[in-house]
Amino acid sequence: MISFWVNAAGSFGMEEYIARRLPGLGERLQIRTYESLAPENELFTGPHVFASLCQLPPSGHALVASLSSRLRQAVPSVRLLNDPHRSAGRFELLTRLHAAGINRFRAWRASEADSVDRFPVFVRQDSGHEGALTRLLRDRRELAVALRSLRVRGLRLDDLLVVEFCDLADGDGIVRMASVYKVGEHVVPAFLLRSRQWMLKWNLSDQDAPAMQEFLCYVSDNPHEAWVRRIFALAGIDYGRLDYGICGDTLQVWEINLNPTPGPPPGPEPPPLEPPLEEMLQEGRRIYNRAMWNAFTALDPCGESGTVPIRLDPALIDGMQRDLKRVRRRGATLGVLRDIYRNRLIGWPIRAAYSLLLPRR
Repeated sequence: MISFWVNAAGSFGMEEYIARRLPGLGERLQIRTYESLAPENELFTGPHVFASLCQLPPSGHALVASLSSRLRQAVPSVRLLNDPHRSAGRFELLTRLHAAGINRFRAWRASEADSVDRFPVFVRQDSGHEGALTRLLRDRRELAVALRSLRVRGLRLDDLLVVEFCDLADGDGIVRMASVYKVGEHVVPAFLLRSRQWMLKWNLSDQDAPAMQEFLCYVSDNPHEAWVRRIFALAGIDYGRLDYGICGDTLQVWEINLNPTPGPPPGPEPPPLEPPLEEMLQEGRRIYNRAMWNAFTALDPCGESGTVPIRLDPALIDGMQRDLKRVRRRGATLGVLRDIYRNRLIGWPIRAAYSLLLPRR
């Protein structure tokens, strides 16, 4: 039995994927939440996948690190994916990639914004997966205004990154982004998007015949497998989704998502494309889903495992629970602030007032 660990708020991704795409996987994989950990636990001896580490507070990292160590002590042969002792976070990964000469762009923590010396840049969260929080910022003044605006909206400065824009548009102005999973030893291409937008999302991407043909070739051929393995090895990550840009032979890493949504999000399925395009899309998805099934079942070929008692320090559990409650409260407050900030009638004086009152740093 595979134990798939995730924070409670992020469990929907794997739940939806199993329910709507791979129901048989539910017999081989048990979704566990970090919030469910207790001082006394009876855990499977099969593989353990630690997802969503980037969405845990430091106390959560400490607890998962203790959990992985106790599992290793109790079952020396246990398979641990995304061991928190070696898995890199987003900022650390981007720093490693630039130092290794793989990425030509840099990232800075927002607290070090004065060190930014090349523009344009954009701002994103270190822990979240919403992509860019700003448009492209052309100079230091625009960056300072954007950071103050984000602080007004309730985002913490220590969770913001300033990322140098890397233009990968081809000669026709088309931008490509690919996503590929690593599940243990398996590399599984998921999708390839193309558009003239600098930040790619499915609903903003091309969905014509050339785009569908590129997507189908990508998931069938797995063209960058060796390079992908190198990136995951450098990151110390065994499970996750790598998003990267492509321009000819140039590949640039955008991020590795440790709690990706492997299938459709909650809600109704999007309307189908025109018949020839929909057939190509579904064929690509069938290739992907078969590969994901093979990847997960290869983690635990027998599908059976015993159990082992694992004791954890109650202080570590209490610390994580307190911090997670604080994070949830902050998230609710952030939602209210965001709604007020965006409201046309009442938002503008608040934006103006806070921009004047907040310090520059």
